[in-house]
Amino acid sequence: MIALKPFKIEDWKYLKKWISSESELIQFAGPIFTYPIDKKQVEIYLSDLNRTVFKVENEHKKTIGIAEINLEQENIAKLARILIGEKSMRGKGIGTELINKLIEYGFNTLKKEKIILNVYSWNVGAIKCYEKAGFYKTEKPIQIIKVGNEEWETIEMEKNQHATRLSHTK
Repeated sequence: MIALKPFKIEDWKYLKKWISSESELIQFAGPIFTYPIDKKQVEIYLSDLNRTVFKVENEHKKTIGIAEINLEQENIAKLARILIGEKSMRGKGIGTELINKLIEYGFNTLKKEKIILNVYSWNVGAIKCYEKAGFYKTEKPIQIIKVGNEEWETIEMEKNQHATRLSHTK
C-alpha cells in the first residue's frame, strides 16, 4: 500500500540519490533538468503552479518514488516524471498502484476528462504498466529525443474517463 504526499524541496535529496547518470535523468524527466540534478533546479521545477508533484511513500512511510500530474489543458491532465526510485521496490506492482492513484486524482480531484502521458517506446515495462491501468497508444506522431549518440522515440498514451478500453483497441 502506498500513499501520495506533497513533494517538498527537502525531498530533492531522493532524486540526487536515485539518479546517477544523464541517461537516467533523461529517462525520468526528459529535458527539464540537466545532469547532475541540484536543489536549484528542483526549486524552479516545484514553482510551476500547473504541476502537482508527489513523493510516493510505502506502508512504512519510507519515500520510494516520485510522480507528477500536470494541468495540461482545461479537461486534460498529464502524468509525468514517474519513478519508483528505490530499486528494491520495483517489480512488486507498486507502479501499477501508483498509476491508479494518479488516475483517481486526475479524474476525481482535478475533474479532468482525459489523462495523457509520454513514454519512451523502448520502455516496455512502463508501457505494460500503463496498459494495465487502461491507457492506450494515441495516433500522435512519435517524437525523437537525442540522448548522447542514441535517438529515443517517445509515444503518447491516453485514458479517457468515460470511454471503455475496448473501443480503442486497434
